Amino acid sequence: MLNNFLRIYCIGLVYFAALWCCETGYQEWNGGCYFQKDIQFLQALINNSQFDRNPPPTELNPLELGWQIWENSRLVEFCSSTSTHTECRMEYRLSGIIPKEIGNLTELKKISLESNKLNGVIPQEIGRLHKLIELTLSSNQLIGNIPSEIGGLKSIEKLALNSNTLAGPIPAEVEQLKNLKWVYLAGNFFTGSIPAFFGNMSEMTYFNLSNNQFTGMIPKSLGNLSKLQYLNLSQNKLTGPIPVELGNLDLYRLNLEFNQLSGIIPSELGNLTNLVNLDLKSNQLSGDIPASLGSLSKLKDLALLNNKLSGPLPTTVNGWVELENLNVTNNQFTGQIPNGLGKLTNLKSVNLSFNNFEGSIPVNLFHNEGLEELYVHVNKFSGVIPEEICIEGRALKILIYENYFCPPYPECIKYIGKQTCKN
Repeated sequence: MLNNFLRIYCIGLVYFAALWCCETGYQEWNGGCYFQKDIQFLQALINNSQFDRNPPPTELNPLELGWQIWENSRLVEFCSSTSTHTECRMEYRLSGIIPKEIGNLTELKKISLESNKLNGVIPQEIGRLHKLIELTLSSNQLIGNIPSEIGGLKSIEKLALNSNTLAGPIPAEVEQLKNLKWVYLAGNFFTGSIPAFFGNMSEMTYFNLSNNQFTGMIPKSLGNLSKLQYLNLSQNKLTGPIPVELGNLDLYRLNLEFNQLSGIIPSELGNLTNLVNLDLKSNQLSGDIPASLGSLSKLKDLALLNNKLSGPLPTTVNGWVELENLNVTNNQFTGQIPNGLGKLTNLKSVNLSFNNFEGSIPVNLFHNEGLEELYVHVNKFSGVIPEEICIEGRALKILIYENYFCPPYPECIKYIGKQTCKN
């Protein structure tokens, strides 16, 4: 009898100890205390995901969902993704709406829910996360506008909402996010103009608004972003000139392709001496290629195709010592090819087609054994193509039709096409 009493007494002590070891509003699990409202958000994610394929198990303990970091009994980092590019790749997929309980994660610093099937709108409650530094909701099925409450994310540094179906203009409240360093909103349906206030975010290093429906001009204020390294505004409906102020930046990549930009290529872009990739294709740009671009000694990819550019290639092309890919097809270029182009030993692909170039092609260009593609068709090139381009084992792709080349033609060129030989 006494032994049974002691046994019951001891069990009771353990039970009540478990109840009293955590403060009110916290839940004990595996020897630790966890804020109940944080757990409720995790549980809501599990519950909302049960109506699609491959959900997290219904019996999964919410404290085992995804990848979590807790500090002082509060959730500070959470990540759950199907992407192989994240440290928190899970075999299951989250779906359904983002629970409103997200607003209770007031100590949260980082959250990544990318590459799931979350749908619905971004909840207004997200604006309560004043300590949030990184918000990643990329590659889901989110709809609607960015809520104005996002202005409450005073600590946010990374905002990644790319690859959803979000729409509408960028809310004015985003201007309050002074600490932004990384903005990735590509692959949505955002409209309106690009707000000039982005130019006041002095910590910005990465800015990608590509593949949306933005209109209007590129804000000159972006030239104030002295720490910016990556600027991608491609595949929008932007008009007007390329701001000369962009020459104040320290970019390694500038991509403005597939817009409706007009005017000349600013000579100030020659100040971007760390630029590796410059893509201005498929706009309505006119005028010459500025000689100042020859200062871009780190440039590897230059894409100017599908514009209205004219004049000769600048003699300063010899400054492009790292250049691998040059594409100027479908413009109105004239004149001869500078000999310096043939001395660029890193070239892999050169496309000069559909222009009005004339004269002979630099012999050194044909002798470049690293060259994989040479497209010069539909121009006014003349002279003889040396047989040496047919190096055994070389897989050079070459198109020369509709020029003024004279025979004999190298055997490795399978299609000669129309040639008007001029001796």
